[in-house]
Parts: sequence; structure tokens; C-alpha cells
Amino acid sequence: MQIVNFFYELARQHKQINGFFYGKAYEKGAANEAHPLIWLDDPIYGQNVNQTLSYTCNVDILGIPEDDEDVLDVQTAAFNVGLTLAEKIKQVYQSTGFKVDGFTFVSLRDYYDNNAAGYRFTYTIVQANPVNRCNDDFDPSKQFLKIDALPDFKVENPDGCAIFSEKTGLPNFKITNPDGCAIFKDNE
Repeated sequence: MQIVNFFYELARQHKQINGFFYGKAYEKGAANEAHPLIWLDDPIYGQNVNQTLSYTCNVDILGIPEDDEDVLDVQTAAFNVGLTLAEKIKQVYQSTGFKVDGFTFVSLRDYYDNNAAGYRFTYTIVQANPVNRCNDDFDPSKQFLKIDALPDFKVENPDGCAIFSEKTGLPNFKITNPDGCAIFKDNE
């Protein structure tokens, strides 16, 4: 998805960021992240208004404080990164087509299992609808391939049922089924 790649590039190029993740919120804090990092939440919400796509992107900028006194420093650094991301998006509008239409933010502390700190920015990013109107993406005569739900299994019994007989280790009982399926014969 184009917007995910865009945030990946912003994170990769930012001098203070060591990692980028795009995933579900419950995956945060698994201790396999390189901090400070940018976490782009999945799902990304969007809408189309007047041929313009509008994305709502929740972005966590996180670091790991060494102790409680370090939380404010980590939050301040994360806040500054969030502001510089918004400015960078404005600067590269001509080459990317993405523009910041506004953002909100909230501070984070003792966040998820790794007790990260930082800020969550919710950016509203807009771009012109990138659909290629010159493509011929539809074929009125196209048909779906017919695929059987289950593959054919060849069995020796003409009724198509498996018969277990004279197998060592099977229980000594007989099950009869009116359809003739799954018949176990006594081990004698």
C-alpha cells in the first residue's frame, strides 16, 4: 500500500529513528523492536471525498526510558519527531502527492509490555485519487475458473468409504452405519 511505504521511507530517513513497524496494536511491545521507532497502526482508515483520498494514520513514536525520570525526555524527543514528520510531509508534497490535512497527538507512558514512552500522532493525510482511469481493468466476458471444493480421492471400496479390517491396534468393536461408511471389523 502506497501510504505504508510512504511512512516507511519517512522513518528510514529520519536520523533519530531506528525501526519501523506496520501492524496491529496488540503486537507492540514484544521486545523485538529497535527503539526509537515509528509504529504505524493497522488498519489505516480512509475515505474518498471529491476525488481526494483521505487517510487517518495512527503513528506511535516510541522509545524505552531507562527509568521514571527519563520518561519526559523520551516523550519530548518523540513529540519533536512527530512534528518534524508533519513538516517533512509538507516539504515532499510535490514529489509524493501526500499532504498533511491536520493531526492530533497524545502522550504515552508505560505503553504496552515493554513500558515504552512517547507520543501517538493521528495524521490526516490527503492525496488525489491515484486510480488509473486509462486502464482497461474489466472484461465483461471473463468467467471464473471452476474449482472443485475437495480433491478426488481414489479408494478401493466402490461406495467410496474406507473400511478398516484386520488392523492391529484397533479396538475390538463393530460400528455399522446405514450409509455403509467407516466400518470397523472385529480383530480376531
